[in-house]
Amino acid sequence: MFNALTTRGKIILSFILIVVVLVLCAAGYFAWQKYSDTADKLQQAMLLTTQQATDKNVLQNKLDENKQNAEMLAIFIKQAQAGQVQPINYFTIQAPDVQQAAQQVANRINAKDPTLPPQAIEKTDNTIVTPNTNKTPQANYDVAVFKNNNYRNWEWSVGYGQHGGDRYIPVELQRNFSKDAAVSIEYHAGGSEKGGEVKYTRKTDKLFLLF
Repeated sequence: MFNALTTRGKIILSFILIVVVLVLCAAGYFAWQKYSDTADKLQQAMLLTTQQATDKNVLQNKLDENKQNAEMLAIFIKQAQAGQVQPINYFTIQAPDVQQAAQQVANRINAKDPTLPPQAIEKTDNTIVTPNTNKTPQANYDVAVFKNNNYRNWEWSVGYGQHGGDRYIPVELQRNFSKDAAVSIEYHAGGSEKGGEVKYTRKTDKLFLLF
């Protein structure tokens, strides 16, 4: 009788564990789906007025930016509007009004129009389209495109490592300088022999100019 109850209890426990795992997997899937949908939405070109594009609060809310990134982006766009720096692209569009000119550019970016410059349709965290002032009396309007990547300036990681019979815990700290370059230091703790690594990471589109 005791063995039967024990077996039955194991079956019930196994069933409960399977249900818990399925629930966690489902929750993880829906969380990832929501994140992906949000990321895809943020990557769509967003049309902002010249005033909105330089308002850190608007950028923070509409682009889901943290305060520091929103402030830096607002300053950069303000400098571009003043002619001190250049945005990713300028387009001169013929349209009934400046708002429709900007909307045309945003629609072409979202459609991945192959006739646009590669920088305009490059995948980034955010794409901002802002209308500029009327350039000529022939209904041609300037439209500026800004690309934004939210660099994580510092990253850290911890894990588990094994070399032969020696087990250790790798602890890494990485400093990102841009989306293409970073320097990291890794320390191996807990093993019979202490060790570490210092690495420079560089992103490249092609490896040895081949792939």
